[in-house]
Amino acid sequence: MRQLLDTVYRPNRRLFRVLGHLLMWLVVYVVLIDSTGSRIFEDNERVVRTASVVDFLETVGLYYLLGYYVFPAFIYSQRYLRLATVILVVFFVMYQINSELFHYLDAISDKVRPDGKPTYATKINAMVQEAGWLGCFTSLRVALWNLFYGFSIPIALLTFKAFRDIIGYQRRLVLAERDKLALELNFLKAQVNPHFLFNTLNSIYARIFDTDEPAANLVLQLAELMRYNLYETDQPRIALDKELAYIQNYLNLERNRLADQPITIDYQQQGDAGGCQVAPLLLIAFVENAFKHGIKGGMSNAYVRVDATVVEHRLTFSVVNSVAPRRGTAGTRAKSGGVGLINVRRRLEALYAHKHTLTITPAADVYRVQLVIDLEPIQEMTR
Repeated sequence: MRQLLDTVYRPNRRLFRVLGHLLMWLVVYVVLIDSTGSRIFEDNERVVRTASVVDFLETVGLYYLLGYYVFPAFIYSQRYLRLATVILVVFFVMYQINSELFHYLDAISDKVRPDGKPTYATKINAMVQEAGWLGCFTSLRVALWNLFYGFSIPIALLTFKAFRDIIGYQRRLVLAERDKLALELNFLKAQVNPHFLFNTLNSIYARIFDTDEPAANLVLQLAELMRYNLYETDQPRIALDKELAYIQNYLNLERNRLADQPITIDYQQQGDAGGCQVAPLLLIAFVENAFKHGIKGGMSNAYVRVDATVVEHRLTFSVVNSVAPRRGTAGTRAKSGGVGLINVRRRLEALYAHKHTLTITPAADVYRVQLVIDLEPIQEMTR
């Protein structure tokens, strides 16, 4: 079963998802809309068919609008006042659409059923016309009709989607926790007593400072990197400026390590990084990946460019690196990120679901990674 998933489903996940949605809408139209239209309206074929098609299109539109834009944009970010405003606007727009629909259906209706009573289209049109264009807010009867007729099927489908999303979110949290425990276990296995290590680094620094000051500075930078890993990353969030300072120290070490090679390492930062917090060690994987896979092979004019821009608590973090010619195929390069980038994707999905966009663009001679992520203000870290 697992082999079937790896060979068939996962490479074609998007296709299977589209097919699943098409099947869902086919079932919704045949079972819930088309088969019930004639029983509700008890009218001529033209009325039933028109109402069924419009109802189906409204259901599709509401499902994707609410489920894939409104709820992710406002519920997950806890902007409930804006959510309520948008829902009221959608409720009002649906009322206007259905008012016009029933005005048209009444015009083509038979008006009277075989038992002598008015048809559904005629009865609803009279009710809506009497209530006026604000009837969905001024009449409880009209509001309940608008809710039932326009929103009952979308609400049922969105409820199912919400349960599915909750289950998926819990699964991602479990995977992220498992990955975190595995990383901590590996770290503990490889960890040297930090006090002994720092004392050793201090001894090395003292011995070489007078004879080789640049090397002594490298030792200090290495000590700072290890201190950050040991003491700063044991909390769920850390100030963004500390995370970016860690990346700059890492880049400085790489500059010195590769000083004898024709490699350009550039770092640019814009905006107030001190006003946000981020999950620790989230960004460094992209930078490490650039050095690990992007500048191998002794290629000339190699480069790694890192850019961090903060605008209103939104971080745009990009890493662009050259690719050695012998590794310059998109397929090969896309796989070279390995477990590191896979773990980063999992952490992003678990910690910043619906709050980030990760774009990875492999090409023949360049590899680009851009992460756009909405961060929490620094004040929330102390609550």
